Amino acid sequence: MEFINEKVLIIALFILIIHCIETLAYSVRISGARVRLIASGLALFNLMVIISRLANMMQQPFTGSLIDTAPTTDTLQFVENQYRVI
Repeated sequence: MEFINEKVLIIALFILIIHCIETLAYSVRISGARVRLIASGLALFNLMVIISRLANMMQQPFTGSLIDTAPTTDTLQFVENQYRVI
């Protein structure tokens, strides 16, 4: 059984998008301070952080389900390899 399957790639892509949103949220905060629109920058920062944390919370059951679909032989090594890909 391949440890890099469609489900692992989708989860990895979802995590990549979540981290990009978090990085953009911090850049919005800094740019809001630079152009002297601190309130707007903080509001947009808070909105983006809430969205990324909600997406992270929704992603966790998918990551947890990888253990359920692991083969019965050498389960720990299989799941460890999947988590390393993610």
